[in-house]
Amino acid sequence: MAIRAVLFDLGDTLWHFPVLPPREKIRNETVRRIFTLLRSWDIEPTDELRFLGRDIRLAVVKAERTAYDGDCISAHYPTLIGQIAASKGLELSPERAEQLWHAWNLGGIFLGRRLLDGAIEMLEALRDRGYTLGSVTNRSYGGPKFLEEVDELGLGQFFDEITISCDLGYMKPHRKIFEHALNALGVEPEETVMVGDSLRADVAAAQALGMTAIWLRPPNPREELDGYRPDFVVEELREIEQLSCFRPGTQSSA
Repeated sequence: MAIRAVLFDLGDTLWHFPVLPPREKIRNETVRRIFTLLRSWDIEPTDELRFLGRDIRLAVVKAERTAYDGDCISAHYPTLIGQIAASKGLELSPERAEQLWHAWNLGGIFLGRRLLDGAIEMLEALRDRGYTLGSVTNRSYGGPKFLEEVDELGLGQFFDEITISCDLGYMKPHRKIFEHALNALGVEPEETVMVGDSLRADVAAAQALGMTAIWLRPPNPREELDGYRPDFVVEELREIEQLSCFRPGTQSSA
Protein backbone atom coordinates (compact mmCIF):
# COMPACT_ATOMS: atom_id res chain seq x y z
CA MET A 1 0.00 0.00 0.00
CA ALA A 2 1.42 3.39 -0.99
CA ILE A 3 2.44 5.97 1.59
CA ARG A 4 -0.01 8.86 2.02
CA ALA A 5 0.86 10.39 5.39
CA VAL A 6 3.83 11.10 7.64
CA LEU A 7 3.66 11.51 11.42
CA PHE A 8 6.41 13.26 13.38
CA ASP A 9 7.49 13.35 16.96
CA LEU A 10 8.42 16.88 18.08
CA GLY A 11 11.05 16.96 20.83
CA ASP A 12 14.50 15.94 19.55
CA THR A 13 12.93 15.17 16.18
CA LEU A 14 11.86 18.54 14.80
CA TRP A 15 13.13 20.74 17.62
CA HIS A 16 15.57 20.66 20.50
CA PHE A 17 16.97 22.75 23.35
CA PRO A 18 20.63 23.25 22.47
CA VAL A 19 21.44 25.54 25.39
CA LEU A 20 19.10 25.71 28.37
CA PRO A 21 19.16 28.84 30.53
CA PRO A 22 21.13 28.56 33.79
CA ARG A 23 19.28 26.63 36.49
CA GLU A 24 19.12 29.72 38.69
CA LYS A 25 17.43 31.72 35.93
CA ILE A 26 14.83 28.99 35.42
CA ARG A 27 14.19 28.77 39.15
CA ASN A 28 13.88 32.53 39.58
CA GLU A 29 11.43 32.87 36.69
CA THR A 30 9.33 29.96 37.98
CA VAL A 31 9.19 31.48 41.46
CA ARG A 32 8.36 34.91 40.07
CA ARG A 33 5.44 33.60 38.02
CA ILE A 34 4.01 31.45 40.79
CA PHE A 35 4.36 34.12 43.49
CA THR A 36 2.77 36.73 41.21
CA LEU A 37 -0.19 34.44 40.63
CA LEU A 38 -0.61 33.59 44.32
CA ARG A 39 -0.51 37.25 45.31
CA SER A 40 -3.14 38.05 42.69
CA TRP A 41 -5.34 35.70 44.74
CA ASP A 42 -4.37 37.54 47.96
CA ILE A 43 -2.30 34.55 49.07
CA GLU A 44 1.16 35.28 50.43
CA PRO A 45 3.67 32.56 49.45
CA THR A 46 5.08 31.75 52.86
CA ASP A 47 6.24 28.56 54.53
CA GLU A 48 5.78 25.49 52.32
CA LEU A 49 4.21 27.52 49.51
CA ARG A 50 7.66 28.93 48.83
CA PHE A 51 8.63 25.52 47.46
CA LEU A 52 5.56 25.03 45.28
CA GLY A 53 7.50 25.30 42.00
CA ARG A 54 10.04 22.71 43.07
CA ASP A 55 7.39 20.26 44.24
CA ILE A 56 5.40 20.64 41.04
CA ARG A 57 8.54 19.82 39.06
CA LEU A 58 9.24 16.70 41.11
CA ALA A 59 5.62 15.54 40.83
CA VAL A 60 5.54 16.06 37.06
CA VAL A 61 8.78 14.14 36.52
CA LYS A 62 7.51 11.29 38.69
CA ALA A 63 4.13 11.17 36.93
CA GLU A 64 5.74 11.12 33.49
CA ARG A 65 8.16 8.35 34.40
CA THR A 66 5.53 6.26 36.17
CA ALA A 67 3.17 6.45 33.19
CA TYR A 68 5.88 5.75 30.60
CA ASP A 69 7.19 2.76 32.56
CA GLY A 70 3.67 1.52 33.27
CA ASP A 71 0.34 1.68 31.47
CA CYS A 72 1.14 4.82 29.41
CA ILE A 73 -1.99 6.55 30.70
CA SER A 74 -1.13 10.24 30.94
CA ALA A 75 -1.79 12.13 34.15
CA HIS A 76 -4.17 15.08 34.09
CA TYR A 77 -1.60 17.64 35.16
CA PRO A 78 -3.84 20.48 36.42
CA THR A 79 -5.46 17.95 38.75
CA LEU A 80 -2.02 16.82 39.89
CA ILE A 81 -1.04 20.43 40.56
CA GLY A 82 -4.22 20.90 42.62
CA GLN A 83 -3.22 17.89 44.72
CA ILE A 84 0.28 19.31 45.30
CA ALA A 85 -1.21 22.63 46.40
CA ALA A 86 -3.70 20.87 48.69
CA SER A 87 -0.85 18.99 50.37
CA LYS A 88 0.45 22.43 51.38
CA GLY A 89 -2.91 23.58 52.74
CA LEU A 90 -3.91 25.49 49.60
CA GLU A 91 -7.26 24.34 48.24
CA LEU A 92 -7.71 25.40 44.61
CA SER A 93 -10.70 25.30 42.30
CA PRO A 94 -10.13 23.48 39.00
CA GLU A 95 -9.86 26.87 37.30
CA ARG A 96 -7.16 28.07 39.68
CA ALA A 97 -5.28 24.77 39.44
CA GLU A 98 -5.26 25.29 35.66
CA GLN A 99 -3.91 28.82 36.11
CA LEU A 100 -1.15 27.57 38.39
CA TRP A 101 -0.22 24.89 35.84
CA HIS A 102 0.11 27.53 33.13
CA ALA A 103 2.16 29.76 35.44
CA TRP A 104 4.60 26.95 36.20
CA ASN A 105 5.20 26.16 32.52
CA LEU A 106 7.83 28.58 31.29
CA GLY A 107 7.39 27.77 27.60
CA GLY A 108 9.81 26.75 24.90
CA ILE A 109 10.90 30.26 23.93
CA PHE A 110 12.16 31.00 27.44
CA LEU A 111 13.96 27.64 27.54
CA GLY A 112 15.69 28.22 24.21
CA ARG A 113 13.77 25.85 21.95
CA ARG A 114 15.14 25.76 18.38
CA LEU A 115 14.21 23.91 15.23
CA LEU A 116 16.63 21.25 14.10
CA ASP A 117 18.52 22.03 10.92
CA GLY A 118 16.50 21.29 7.82
CA ALA A 119 13.14 20.84 9.57
CA ILE A 120 11.17 23.42 7.59
CA GLU A 121 12.77 22.49 4.27
CA MET A 122 12.02 18.79 4.80
CA LEU A 123 8.40 19.43 5.77
CA GLU A 124 7.93 21.74 2.78
CA ALA A 125 9.33 19.10 0.43
CA LEU A 126 7.01 16.38 1.74
CA ARG A 127 3.97 18.65 1.72
CA ASP A 128 4.72 19.84 -1.81
CA ARG A 129 4.87 16.22 -2.95
CA GLY A 130 1.34 15.71 -1.64
CA TYR A 131 1.89 13.89 1.66
CA THR A 132 -0.45 14.57 4.57
CA LEU A 133 1.53 15.55 7.67
CA GLY A 134 0.76 15.20 11.35
CA SER A 135 2.44 15.01 14.75
CA VAL A 136 2.18 12.59 17.66
CA THR A 137 4.04 13.80 20.73
CA ASN A 138 4.42 12.98 24.42
CA ARG A 139 4.06 16.14 26.46
CA SER A 140 2.84 17.10 29.91
CA TYR A 141 1.82 20.55 28.63
CA GLY A 142 -0.58 20.94 25.71
CA GLY A 143 -3.68 22.87 24.80
CA PRO A 144 -4.01 26.16 22.91
CA LYS A 145 -0.93 27.79 24.46
CA PHE A 146 1.32 24.94 23.39
CA LEU A 147 -0.15 25.02 19.88
CA GLU A 148 0.67 28.73 19.79
CA GLU A 149 4.30 27.81 20.41
CA VAL A 150 4.16 25.30 17.56
CA ASP A 151 2.86 28.07 15.30
CA GLU A 152 5.52 30.51 16.48
CA LEU A 153 8.18 28.08 15.25
CA GLY A 154 6.47 27.85 11.86
CA LEU A 155 5.41 24.21 12.22
CA GLY A 156 1.65 24.53 12.62
CA GLN A 157 1.14 25.35 8.95
CA PHE A 158 2.32 21.88 7.95
CA PHE A 159 0.23 19.68 10.24
CA ASP A 160 -3.34 18.57 9.66
CA GLU A 161 -3.33 16.92 13.09
CA ILE A 162 -1.28 17.38 16.25
CA THR A 163 -1.98 14.70 18.85
CA ILE A 164 -0.61 15.53 22.31
CA SER A 165 -0.46 12.88 25.01
CA CYS A 166 -1.64 15.01 27.93
CA ASP A 167 -4.64 16.27 25.94
CA LEU A 168 -5.66 12.80 24.79
CA GLY A 169 -4.80 10.91 27.98
CA TYR A 170 -2.49 8.32 26.39
CA MET A 171 1.28 8.43 25.92
CA LYS A 172 3.39 6.83 23.23
CA PRO A 173 3.95 3.90 22.91
CA HIS A 174 0.23 3.30 23.71
CA ARG A 175 -1.51 2.35 20.50
CA LYS A 176 -4.48 4.65 21.16
CA ILE A 177 -2.45 7.85 20.67
CA PHE A 178 -1.40 6.66 17.21
CA GLU A 179 -4.87 5.42 16.34
CA HIS A 180 -6.29 8.82 17.25
CA ALA A 181 -3.90 10.56 14.84
CA LEU A 182 -4.52 8.05 12.06
CA ASN A 183 -8.29 8.42 12.40
CA ALA A 184 -8.00 12.21 12.41
CA LEU A 185 -6.00 12.10 9.17
CA GLY A 186 -8.19 9.43 7.58
CA VAL A 187 -5.32 7.08 6.76
CA GLU A 188 -4.45 3.46 7.45
CA PRO A 189 -1.32 2.44 9.35
CA GLU A 190 0.08 0.80 6.20
CA GLU A 191 -0.21 4.16 4.42
CA THR A 192 1.72 6.00 7.13
CA VAL A 193 5.31 6.68 8.10
CA MET A 194 6.30 7.59 11.68
CA VAL A 195 9.46 9.64 12.30
CA GLY A 196 10.96 9.96 15.77
CA ASP A 197 14.03 9.72 17.96
CA SER A 198 12.76 7.05 20.39
CA LEU A 199 13.17 3.40 19.47
CA ARG A 200 10.47 2.32 21.92
CA ALA A 201 7.93 5.15 21.73
CA ASP A 202 8.23 5.97 18.02
CA VAL A 203 9.77 3.06 16.13
CA ALA A 204 8.51 -0.10 17.85
CA ALA A 205 5.11 1.38 18.67
CA ALA A 206 4.51 2.50 15.09
CA GLN A 207 5.66 -0.81 13.64
CA ALA A 208 3.34 -2.72 15.99
CA LEU A 209 0.41 -1.02 14.26
CA GLY A 210 1.76 -1.63 10.77
CA MET A 211 3.38 1.74 10.07
CA THR A 212 6.76 2.29 8.47
CA ALA A 213 9.18 3.64 11.10
CA ILE A 214 12.08 6.05 10.57
CA TRP A 215 14.50 6.43 13.46
CA LEU A 216 16.20 9.81 13.64
CA ARG A 217 19.28 8.71 15.52
CA PRO A 218 20.07 11.21 18.32
CA PRO A 219 23.65 12.46 18.67
CA ASN A 220 23.86 10.60 21.99
CA PRO A 221 21.21 7.84 21.87
CA ARG A 222 19.64 6.88 25.19
CA GLU A 223 18.47 3.56 23.72
CA GLU A 224 20.39 0.73 22.07
CA LEU A 225 19.35 -0.79 18.75
CA ASP A 226 19.40 -4.27 20.31
CA GLY A 227 15.99 -5.80 19.63
CA TYR A 228 14.76 -2.89 17.51
CA ARG A 229 14.68 -2.88 13.72
CA PRO A 230 13.73 0.52 12.29
CA ASP A 231 12.71 0.44 8.65
CA PHE A 232 15.08 3.36 8.04
CA VAL A 233 17.74 5.12 10.09
CA VAL A 234 18.78 8.72 9.38
CA GLU A 235 21.24 11.07 11.04
CA GLU A 236 19.73 14.33 9.76
CA LEU A 237 16.27 15.50 8.75
CA ARG A 238 17.37 16.37 5.23
CA GLU A 239 17.90 12.66 4.55
CA ILE A 240 14.25 11.75 5.08
CA GLU A 241 12.76 12.98 1.80
CA GLN A 242 15.31 10.92 -0.13
CA LEU A 243 14.33 7.59 1.42
CA SER A 244 12.91 4.91 -0.82
CA CYS A 245 9.46 5.08 0.79
CA PHE A 246 9.14 8.64 -0.60
CA ARG A 247 10.52 8.07 -4.06
CA PRO A 248 8.33 9.00 -7.05
CA GLY A 249 5.88 6.25 -7.76
CA THR A 250 5.56 5.15 -4.13
CA GLN A 251 3.07 7.86 -3.17
CA SER A 252 -0.65 7.32 -3.46
CA SER A 253 -2.63 9.69 -5.66
CA ALA A 254 -5.58 9.44 -3.28
